[in-house]
Amino acid sequence: MNRRNLLFPGILAALAFAVPMTPAVGQQQPDLSRKAVVDDPVAPKRAGTAYDVTLVEFFDYNCPYCRRMEPVLNALLRSDPKVRIVYRDWPIFGPASREASRAAVASQWQGRHAAFHGALLASPARLDSAGIRAAAVKAKVDWPRLQRDLKTRGAEIDALLTRTNGIAEAIGFNGTPALIVGSQVVAGAVDLPTLRRLVATARSKPGGR
Repeated sequence: MNRRNLLFPGILAALAFAVPMTPAVGQQQPDLSRKAVVDDPVAPKRAGTAYDVTLVEFFDYNCPYCRRMEPVLNALLRSDPKVRIVYRDWPIFGPASREASRAAVASQWQGRHAAFHGALLASPARLDSAGIRAAAVKAKVDWPRLQRDLKTRGAEIDALLTRTNGIAEAIGFNGTPALIVGSQVVAGAVDLPTLRRLVATARSKPGGR
């Protein structure tokens, strides 16, 4: 299968490391259209009112490099309000990571995702159930409301995580963090100057959003 047919046009321009994946018998190829990767309706998003570049982050709350990326991404948003971040939770570090991802995604329905996301990544130790609850308290998450949303929207959240895993594997990502900035794909953490250059390149090309 031609890798360049897997994603929306141009996204593989910088993806030299990608490995094309052949679905197992009976397994459906993930949807790698721009709409599926960038505009998934359940994936949490953070943006100004008039963004012109979208950055998609694949991350795990227990990934130390993802924790290093968080202040870099925050600095980018502070300096460039025309960037949108789409958060694709990819909990590959075990059950606690999945628990954190499910809770974080659910928090968006009470408007606390940005605060909860930051608190989870700022946790002083590897997350467990107690650490997730402590981060929720720090972020002023309504815990009973969160539990209700996890129950009523659980299938929706689990489907999102399944879609994200399929996309990440199909692209060829082998760890977190991984970024898509416009049509550029980057594996691993980057510093702020590099991130700004990626955004500038995306902005200079049609379809940077």
